[in-house]
Amino acid sequence: MNIVAQLVECIHVVLDSISIIDTLLDSDWQQSKDEFQVKAEIGTAAVEVPRGTLYHSYEINEYGVATKADCVIPTDQNHGNIYYDIVDLATDCAKQEIEDDKIELLAAMLMRAYDPCISCSVH
Repeated sequence: MNIVAQLVECIHVVLDSISIIDTLLDSDWQQSKDEFQVKAEIGTAAVEVPRGTLYHSYEINEYGVATKADCVIPTDQNHGNIYYDIVDLATDCAKQEIEDDKIELLAAMLMRAYDPCISCSVH
């Protein structure tokens, strides 16, 4: 049933996207609506994302160029728990004499339970 719900959600997203694109194409979207003046600033924000909370901060110089950026992704926040859970998993598997290749698979599954996009978020 989950797959059906995901399919319905995909169709909904496509239809919404078409509507948004049509609205943008019918508007004067190439012109900036707000006047602004570039100045040196620092901005920090947090946003809830599928894997947890993403914290990010940026420094912009007087020319509007980003000179510093710092992102704390949910994966970083989960490292400690992932480590301890992997240690527990390895300990339990060793007691049960589970083969190394199966332990590796279980460890990968455990890590992806914390962060399904871990391979993308660490490079």
